[in-house]
Amino acid sequence: MSNSTTTTVEPFNLSAPAGTDIWRKPPSHNAFNASTYPAQLPTYDLKNFQRAKLTFALLPSDKLRQYDQAGLLLHLTKPGVPDNETKWVKTGIEFYYGKPYVATVGCDAWADWSLVPMPDFKNGTQPGATIEARRERDVLGKSLWIYWIVRDEAGKEVERRPLREVTWFLAEEEGWSVSVAGYVCRPTTEGGEEMLGAEFKEGVEIEILNSE
Repeated sequence: MSNSTTTTVEPFNLSAPAGTDIWRKPPSHNAFNASTYPAQLPTYDLKNFQRAKLTFALLPSDKLRQYDQAGLLLHLTKPGVPDNETKWVKTGIEFYYGKPYVATVGCDAWADWSLVPMPDFKNGTQPGATIEARRERDVLGKSLWIYWIVRDEAGKEVERRPLREVTWFLAEEEGWSVSVAGYVCRPTTEGGEEMLGAEFKEGVEIEILNSE
């Protein structure tokens, strides 16, 4: 019998208005108003979290603007920690200077940001990806690893590209909870108030260790 349970949030479409973002930058900028699904985020004990995976696609690239983004959100909360001091990781696709990138942002105290090119992307098509965040351990300890899963036309996994190791994510698990969701945001209002949409055709897959 497996000692973990895998659940899947049903497939969904999600949209966000202009002026939405998840981003924290010194000295004082702190935005956390992206659209998420489920809207009420399912929450789990962080010490039991094993992995989360989703597959999604943004609008065609000719309908995207600077910083448009969608993907997977992992939000860490703890009783007594103010909302503006919670921690999070978001990973997915972000449109930056006319091109889509696989982007990962980690926020412990302040946010950082990394971008990986999508060399096979064709202009005018919908940028999409399968992303997985999973607990891993090596000789130095445990951490959260983010992977870009490359699949063939039949949907079979052919390559697992490592994007980021987030060492702080599992450093202090006691008392912390993790919420898991798909997210969409359109940070800039330049270009109008049109909504940004994304398709999550396989929902969100979440694996949680069974409590003893």
